[in-house]
Amino acid sequence: MGTKGGKDMEKGLCEKHCLCNEMEELLEEQRKLSLEDFRFVCAKIGYDTIPFVLSNDKCAFEVFGRTKSGIFFTTQVFRLESLDTRNCCAKLSMLVPVDIDGFPVDLCDEVFSLVRTNNCILVDLSCFCSIQPLSPKLVNRELPIVEPKC
Repeated sequence: MGTKGGKDMEKGLCEKHCLCNEMEELLEEQRKLSLEDFRFVCAKIGYDTIPFVLSNDKCAFEVFGRTKSGIFFTTQVFRLESLDTRNCCAKLSMLVPVDIDGFPVDLCDEVFSLVRTNNCILVDLSCFCSIQPLSPKLVNRELPIVEPKC
C-alpha cells in the first residue's frame, strides 16, 4: 500500500474518465489563447474562451439560465472556468447562443454570437463521454449595427 500514492490514484481516475484529460488540455489552451502567461507580450488578441458542447452517449448536455436583464434561456455551450482533476469535476460558465438580432436561439439555429454570462454550474465530468469545441471567434462577437432605411 505504501507504493501506491495519490498520483497513481489520480492517474487511475483520469485514465478511466479521459474527458478530464481533454478538459485539462482545453484549459491550458484557453490560458495560452488569452495571453495571460506571457511576460513580454502585452497585446490582447481578444479571445479568452474556447466554447464547447458536452455530450453523453445519447445527447448534448443542456441547462437553463437567466441573464442579468431577466431573460430566461437554455444553452448547450459552456466556458471552462476551473478544473478539479482529482475529482474529475469542472466549473463551467454558461454561454448564450444569440442570432444576428441578439435574441437567444437554439444551437441548431443560425448562431451569430455566444454571449458570456455570470451563470456557473459544477459538473461531474465522468457523466460525459465527448466534448465538441467551437470557434473562439463566436464569443461576445459584436452584433452588426443595422441602420433603418428611409
